[in-house]
Amino acid sequence: MRATATRLVRVIPRSVLKADQKVYNPPYPQTRDRTRPTLMDALMMDRDRQPELWPLNLRLEPQLKKEVFKEVKPSFRSALKKMTKER
Repeated sequence: MRATATRLVRVIPRSVLKADQKVYNPPYPQTRDRTRPTLMDALMMDRDRQPELWPLNLRLEPQLKKEVFKEVKPSFRSALKKMTKER
């Protein structure tokens, strides 16, 4: 479970703080969450490390980005997206 902004915020009145007092351990930047590998990345690394142990009936299909369908006519996009997904 990731911490949300509302759980990280703690309001302290200025009158309680002393002028020379510092606040330690600020929350880490949220860019660290974006750099963590996703579940799909972890599964792909496992598959690449030990391909002989990977089940043959389990396929990993990365999600296609919008840029892939940019050149396709809008009338064909939805049909093409449906064809690329396995049911």
